[in-house]
Amino acid sequence: MKFGRTRTLRGQITVVGGVARENLIVSDGLVNMGFLVERFVTWDSKLPNGTGNRFHTGILSLDTMIPGTDMNAGDNRQIAWSMSSVNGVDGGIIQPMSIIDPDHIVNRDLFLIFTDSTDAVYNYLIEGRVVSLTDDEAIITIIKETSQA
Repeated sequence: MKFGRTRTLRGQITVVGGVARENLIVSDGLVNMGFLVERFVTWDSKLPNGTGNRFHTGILSLDTMIPGTDMNAGDNRQIAWSMSSVNGVDGGIIQPMSIIDPDHIVNRDLFLIFTDSTDAVYNYLIEGRVVSLTDDEAIITIIKETSQA
Protein backbone atom coordinates (compact mmCIF):
# COMPACT_ATOMS: atom_id res chain seq x y z
CA MET A 1 0.00 0.00 0.00
CA LYS A 2 1.40 3.38 -1.03
CA PHE A 3 0.01 6.67 0.19
CA GLY A 4 -0.36 9.63 -2.15
CA ARG A 5 -1.63 13.17 -1.93
CA THR A 6 -4.15 14.51 0.52
CA ARG A 7 -7.55 15.26 -1.03
CA THR A 8 -10.72 16.85 0.27
CA LEU A 9 -14.39 16.45 -0.50
CA ARG A 10 -16.57 19.32 0.65
CA GLY A 11 -20.00 20.64 -0.02
CA GLN A 12 -23.50 20.98 1.31
CA ILE A 13 -26.35 18.54 1.75
CA THR A 14 -30.03 19.41 2.25
CA VAL A 15 -32.01 17.44 4.80
CA VAL A 16 -35.75 17.09 4.09
CA GLY A 17 -38.03 15.01 6.28
CA GLY A 18 -35.13 14.33 8.64
CA VAL A 19 -33.03 12.46 6.05
CA ALA A 20 -30.68 13.02 3.11
CA ARG A 21 -28.38 10.90 0.97
CA GLU A 22 -25.61 11.91 -1.44
CA ASN A 23 -23.25 9.74 -3.49
CA LEU A 24 -19.87 11.48 -3.06
CA ILE A 25 -17.56 9.03 -4.85
CA VAL A 26 -18.77 6.88 -7.72
CA SER A 27 -16.92 3.68 -8.59
CA ASP A 28 -14.69 4.21 -11.61
CA GLY A 29 -13.63 0.57 -11.87
CA LEU A 30 -10.08 1.33 -10.68
CA VAL A 31 -10.10 -0.95 -7.62
CA ASN A 32 -6.35 -0.52 -7.13
CA MET A 33 -6.86 3.15 -6.23
CA GLY A 34 -8.49 4.08 -2.96
CA PHE A 35 -9.17 6.88 -0.53
CA LEU A 36 -8.37 6.64 3.20
CA VAL A 37 -10.69 8.92 5.19
CA GLU A 38 -8.70 10.74 7.89
CA ARG A 39 -11.13 13.52 8.85
CA PHE A 40 -14.93 13.86 8.64
CA VAL A 41 -16.71 16.97 9.88
CA THR A 42 -20.29 18.16 9.45
CA TRP A 43 -21.83 21.40 10.68
CA ASP A 44 -24.91 23.56 10.34
CA SER A 45 -24.81 26.10 7.50
CA LYS A 46 -26.23 28.78 9.80
CA LEU A 47 -27.05 29.13 13.46
CA PRO A 48 -30.72 29.06 14.45
CA ASN A 49 -32.06 32.48 15.34
CA GLY A 50 -33.89 31.68 18.56
CA THR A 51 -36.37 29.40 16.81
CA GLY A 52 -35.43 26.19 18.55
CA ASN A 53 -32.99 23.32 18.49
CA ARG A 54 -31.21 21.94 15.45
CA PHE A 55 -29.38 18.66 15.42
CA HIS A 56 -27.89 16.34 12.86
CA THR A 57 -26.36 12.90 12.50
CA GLY A 58 -24.16 12.07 9.50
CA ILE A 59 -22.88 8.69 8.35
CA LEU A 60 -20.21 7.89 5.76
CA SER A 61 -21.05 4.59 4.14
CA LEU A 62 -19.48 2.38 1.48
CA ASP A 63 -22.92 1.29 0.26
CA THR A 64 -26.26 2.95 -0.21
CA MET A 65 -28.43 2.67 2.87
CA ILE A 66 -32.08 3.26 3.60
CA PRO A 67 -32.64 6.82 4.83
CA GLY A 68 -33.35 6.67 8.55
CA THR A 69 -30.64 4.06 9.16
CA ASP A 70 -29.15 4.26 12.65
CA MET A 71 -25.45 4.71 13.33
CA ASN A 72 -24.16 1.16 13.65
CA ALA A 73 -20.49 0.41 14.29
CA GLY A 74 -21.27 -3.28 13.74
CA ASP A 75 -22.15 -2.62 10.08
CA ASN A 76 -18.94 -2.76 7.98
CA ARG A 77 -20.53 -0.53 5.35
CA GLN A 78 -20.50 2.40 7.79
CA ILE A 79 -17.00 3.86 8.22
CA ALA A 80 -17.52 7.24 9.94
CA TRP A 81 -20.11 9.05 12.01
CA SER A 82 -20.66 12.72 12.85
CA MET A 83 -23.15 14.55 15.06
CA SER A 84 -23.86 17.98 16.51
CA SER A 85 -26.62 19.99 18.13
CA VAL A 86 -27.38 23.69 18.49
CA ASN A 87 -29.91 25.18 20.89
CA GLY A 88 -31.27 28.30 19.19
CA VAL A 89 -32.97 29.58 22.34
CA ASP A 90 -29.99 29.84 24.69
CA GLY A 91 -27.17 29.52 22.13
CA GLY A 92 -25.85 26.25 23.54
CA ILE A 93 -23.77 24.29 21.07
CA ILE A 94 -22.68 20.69 21.31
CA GLN A 95 -19.44 20.78 19.36
CA PRO A 96 -19.42 18.62 16.25
CA MET A 97 -18.08 15.20 17.07
CA SER A 98 -16.88 12.63 14.58
CA ILE A 99 -15.69 9.08 14.83
CA ILE A 100 -13.76 7.47 11.98
CA ASP A 101 -12.83 3.83 11.56
CA PRO A 102 -9.15 4.13 10.51
CA ASP A 103 -9.13 0.64 8.99
CA HIS A 104 -11.33 1.22 5.93
CA ILE A 105 -10.31 2.29 2.44
CA VAL A 106 -12.85 3.54 -0.08
CA ASN A 107 -12.13 2.00 -3.47
CA ARG A 108 -15.59 1.99 -5.00
CA ASP A 109 -18.53 4.14 -3.78
CA LEU A 110 -18.82 6.54 -0.85
CA PHE A 111 -22.17 7.83 0.42
CA LEU A 112 -23.02 10.57 2.90
CA ILE A 113 -26.25 9.88 4.76
CA PHE A 114 -28.00 12.17 7.22
CA THR A 115 -30.56 10.61 9.52
CA ASP A 116 -32.68 11.80 12.47
CA SER A 117 -31.70 15.38 11.58
CA THR A 118 -33.47 18.72 11.63
CA ASP A 119 -34.51 19.85 8.16
CA ALA A 120 -31.83 22.32 7.06
CA VAL A 121 -28.73 22.71 4.89
CA TYR A 122 -25.54 21.27 6.36
CA ASN A 123 -21.88 21.53 5.35
CA TYR A 124 -19.45 18.63 5.19
CA LEU A 125 -15.69 18.30 4.87
CA ILE A 126 -13.97 14.98 4.28
CA GLU A 127 -10.19 14.83 4.20
CA GLY A 128 -8.18 11.80 3.21
CA ARG A 129 -5.25 10.42 1.33
CA VAL A 130 -5.15 8.70 -2.02
CA VAL A 131 -3.93 5.11 -1.67
CA SER A 132 -2.47 2.73 -4.27
CA LEU A 133 -3.43 -0.88 -3.55
CA THR A 134 -1.96 -4.16 -4.71
CA ASP A 135 -4.41 -6.66 -6.22
CA ASP A 136 -4.51 -8.60 -2.94
CA GLU A 137 -5.15 -5.46 -0.88
CA ALA A 138 -7.92 -4.41 -3.28
CA ILE A 139 -9.65 -7.80 -2.93
CA ILE A 140 -9.48 -7.63 0.87
CA THR A 141 -10.88 -4.09 0.82
CA ILE A 142 -13.82 -5.13 -1.38
CA ILE A 143 -14.59 -8.16 0.81
CA LYS A 144 -14.51 -5.97 3.91
CA GLU A 145 -16.70 -3.38 2.22
CA THR A 146 -19.41 -5.86 1.27
CA SER A 147 -19.56 -7.83 4.51
CA GLN A 148 -22.54 -6.68 6.52
CA ALA A 149 -23.57 -6.97 10.13
